[in-house]
Amino acid sequence: MATDARVKSGQTKANRVIDIDGHVLMECVPDWTSRFPPDEAQRLEERYSGSGLQGSPSMRHPSMRGTSREEIYESLRARNKSSGGWDPKVRLADMDTEGIDMAVLFGTELSIGQDAYSPEVCKGYNDWLAEYCQADPRRLKGVALVPVGDMKAARRELRRAVGKQGFVALFMKPSMEDKRCDSEYFHPLYDEAQDLNVPLMLHIPHGANHVISQRFHYDFVRMHAAMHPFGMMLAVMDVIYSGLLDRFPKLRIGFMEGQVGWLPWFIWRLDEQHEEYMHRPGMRSTLTMLPSEYVKQGRMFFSCDLEEKYLPFAAKNLGADHIVWASDYPHSDCIFPGAVKAFLDQKGMTQGQKGKILRDNSMALLFGEKGG
Repeated sequence: MATDARVKSGQTKANRVIDIDGHVLMECVPDWTSRFPPDEAQRLEERYSGSGLQGSPSMRHPSMRGTSREEIYESLRARNKSSGGWDPKVRLADMDTEGIDMAVLFGTELSIGQDAYSPEVCKGYNDWLAEYCQADPRRLKGVALVPVGDMKAARRELRRAVGKQGFVALFMKPSMEDKRCDSEYFHPLYDEAQDLNVPLMLHIPHGANHVISQRFHYDFVRMHAAMHPFGMMLAVMDVIYSGLLDRFPKLRIGFMEGQVGWLPWFIWRLDEQHEEYMHRPGMRSTLTMLPSEYVKQGRMFFSCDLEEKYLPFAAKNLGADHIVWASDYPHSDCIFPGAVKAFLDQKGMTQGQKGKILRDNSMALLFGEKGG
């Protein structure tokens, strides 16, 4: 596909740094619920009282103190390292300080609360994010939140967000209620993403959270340690073993915030398990190649942590072409200031590998083209 308007205006400069996973916090804007119908606004406001932003007390961030609306909002703002999550001018100044040219923006608490939001909530959120991005549309890029509980509405909202608001990707959790990301239920939405030439970005493995927290009743620390890598393991397995990449031969998929040190081993294990069991009586596989060969196609990308100890191992054994750079700004556990420097100071990788991870691979994920 020819380079589209989203890639123009200097977006292929060789020296750019792309943050593939930054966050915004609409909930920190005082009048944020005014963008939703009254009944939806009341329901969303209620989530910010009682047991807190994330429902289960075991999943509440340790800094989330208090139960009143004002106390919870204050602690929400305080546990982020900058107000750039809700003030785009601050974010752009912070990006200049860091040396980041473009940031791809996901929501935060609004995306975590439940698996599917109404069309009205998604529209209100996307409208707010589009206005946020207007501070500098070349540098700030939205990821669409769509009403996945209604496939027709989800396709319409994705078309609107990409076509009218310039968003560059589709956000989904790796599972919704009893549906995995490879469920046929989602296929119409993947058709739409493929036609629009935007990637599917899997983020916030809520399904894994629910299973682990309900079964074992872990506290926040244990939950947070496990949920992202374990959730993304399941998502990678589901995408590959289901044959999703054969069904959608142009679809690109990003796996966000799951780290990458485990990937070389896990992809090897998927190969080994496929070869050992998939051809036995009673088993069937529709795969046209080994799992590792799907990764080599260059349509699956995995975000790394900036100081991840086994990142060089993954870059060598998985391949640096499949890893993308993300700041997780402005969350409490992000590195700020100094995110880009922390990554560049990593030992064990070549400058060429670092350049691919910082910019080229994100261009391939977002637009299907290499930067340079």
